[in-house]
Amino acid sequence: MTQLEPHGRNRLRGAQALRSRFVRLAESAALQPALPVLCLVVVLGLDAVAGSRSWPVPLAALLDEPAHLMTAWIVLAAAGSQRVRRVAGWALLGAVAIDLDHVLLYLGWWHVAPDGGRPFTHSLATVVVLLATAAAPAVRIPALGLAVGVVLHLFRDLGTGPGVPLWWPLSGHSVTIPYRAYVAVLTLATIVAVAAALRRRRVSGP
Repeated sequence: MTQLEPHGRNRLRGAQALRSRFVRLAESAALQPALPVLCLVVVLGLDAVAGSRSWPVPLAALLDEPAHLMTAWIVLAAAGSQRVRRVAGWALLGAVAIDLDHVLLYLGWWHVAPDGGRPFTHSLATVVVLLATAAAPAVRIPALGLAVGVVLHLFRDLGTGPGVPLWWPLSGHSVTIPYRAYVAVLTLATIVAVAAALRRRRVSGP
């Protein structure tokens, strides 16, 4: 037992150091007013490339997942509250991890999605399950963060591709919004994120 204790302490210190570096990186990024604009430009560029032709699944994912990640980051940066920052890491993870459900489609399980659409787990039902899980104190922060990430993922998916079965299991119909509406909301979030970054930079000083 005594031999395991130093190892356990070292692992804990390593995890704490990694988290501290992530927090410092996130705080530094939050002070860069040009970063939200850069993310918006990259998202629009990735979407333009994705829409230029039909891509094989792996390449389509390489175009779509970074856009999901940057969409989530822009909105989180615009929100900017302390509570949001506490769950930001989990939210960014949730914004991309939900697409693991596509693996079932690639394996031929077509019944997990409406015809030609995204899986039924791309719905508010997943968010409800995560929020219910957050009632347990031990997993509250991860579950809340993942729920936020899934919401941000669905926001982008509503404006791209075939939409999402948002109201499943009440309805399997895929819901969409115009792509320009997605871009408009993301542009507004970018403006708010830039303003927030400028304000935090003034407060933090040179």
